[in-house]
Amino acid sequence: MNMDAQLRTPVASNRTRRVKKLWTGYRVPLILLAPSFIFYAVFVLLPLGRAFQLSLTDWNGLAPTMSYVGTENYTGIWTESRFLTSLWRNVIWWAMHVVLAVGSGLLLAILLSEVGRGRFFFRTVAFFPHVLSLAVVGVIWGQLYHPLIGLINASFERVGLTALTRIWLGDPEIALYSVGVASAWQAYGFYMVIFLAGIQSIDPQLYEAARVDGANGWQRIWDITIPSLHNTMTIVLTLAFISAMKGFGSVWAMTQGGPGYASELVAVYVWRTAFQTQAIGQAAAAGLSLAAIVILFSFLFNRWRDKVGSYT
Repeated sequence: MNMDAQLRTPVASNRTRRVKKLWTGYRVPLILLAPSFIFYAVFVLLPLGRAFQLSLTDWNGLAPTMSYVGTENYTGIWTESRFLTSLWRNVIWWAMHVVLAVGSGLLLAILLSEVGRGRFFFRTVAFFPHVLSLAVVGVIWGQLYHPLIGLINASFERVGLTALTRIWLGDPEIALYSVGVASAWQAYGFYMVIFLAGIQSIDPQLYEAARVDGANGWQRIWDITIPSLHNTMTIVLTLAFISAMKGFGSVWAMTQGGPGYASELVAVYVWRTAFQTQAIGQAAAAGLSLAAIVILFSFLFNRWRDKVGSYT
């Protein structure tokens, strides 16, 4: 026994020294990160754990007890046409967000990067819509879309294009797209700022060399600006996907998912299921499924971008 104790003592002491060395090296970072981690755990990890617990029950939000149903809520939503349709609308919403918001932000960033005098003013004006809350944006665009007094229909009538007037938020065929345009208008300024930061990080000597070689403005944009923004584009597309998958505020402010379910996204589906039908477990399952999709897509997209970047 004494021999065994003597053999174990050096191993234990070495382990203790490694732990002390590790703590000494990472003590300051761990202390600085502790408040943020505690905040993250309390307001993110714990609610996610609670949501997962609720997703395995049939709780209605009012009963003092809840019954365990296993994965029944998950299998239920993934075989429900309403949930799958709302998920498909999120895909459409994301495509619109990329084309309208991200595309407009990139175009404006390129144009504003060439502006000299008045640069601060034009950038402020372009960014202004993003300062507005989604509720305010909903009110503004709700008035623009008004079928009787709205500026859009009035403009069509003024130029003789009465056939193009629509009940923009009341037509099931176009309600989702109408709200998508308003949401893109509110978001493009955010992406514009990110693209501007990416453009400003490009080495100016590359543009000077291109000018010496006789490249025109379009060639400099296509051959220098766009390729240099591939890392920035990865960040923007990831943020755009996350924003599109949430997509609650503008839809709820303008249509509340209507008419009927025509503009219902998954986030609106979760709210209606939880607070209108009192199916808390089903709503938690839908919300966690959406979160899993966002995490999986972000992970795969960034892995794909890393592989593409390694070959270029």
